[in-house]
Amino acid sequence: MVKGIIFDMDGTMVDSLPYHHEAWKIFFNENKVENFSEKLKDYKGGGTLDLMKAVYGDQYSLKELKKMSDEKEIIFRRIYKGKIKPIKGFKKFLNDLKSRNILIGLASNAIRKNVSLIIKELEIYDDFDSIICGDEVDNGKPNPEMFNKTIDRFKINKNECLIFEDSIEGIKAANNSGINVIGITSSSSHKILLDAGSTINISNYVDFDLAKI
Repeated sequence: MVKGIIFDMDGTMVDSLPYHHEAWKIFFNENKVENFSEKLKDYKGGGTLDLMKAVYGDQYSLKELKKMSDEKEIIFRRIYKGKIKPIKGFKKFLNDLKSRNILIGLASNAIRKNVSLIIKELEIYDDFDSIICGDEVDNGKPNPEMFNKTIDRFKINKNECLIFEDSIEGIKAANNSGINVIGITSSSSHKILLDAGSTINISNYVDFDLAKI
């Protein structure tokens, strides 16, 4: 019996990835970084700071990279605010979970300011029993730290929990934690997510029936 659900945010609750891409494009153009797509081709996930490290290496200090990361996220929030929409069926599914007294967690590599903007604009902030953000853990996904901490807060067994994720890194984090994970095909193909370790995949939450899992 499922007693707890943990959602990723970007690409799982909202289709925010195009806005992240646009924010990176604006940031790199403003900072005169050329061929940034080539620089990012080997990037395997993590928070914004990790991506900055992948692009710039040791060219800047950690403090400078953190400041640059904050600048990119400011751009993201500016261009995304007022345009935030849930993935189809998500809010109805969330309401159904709440009506069944299932614990709801949010575990995202995104920073707290981004998470707060999105879930407040969706008017679902108070629906979560736990929120853990990328700037509040030592290790982002694919490390399972934030999932394990959520389980500890829920005080349930891992076999009583289910995770929803759209990224390879998120699915690997769920597998590393030992929790079953459903893939959302907003950013990766069905095959890629299954190969990464998802149990099943869905494109959205319309007509999704938790009882069939």
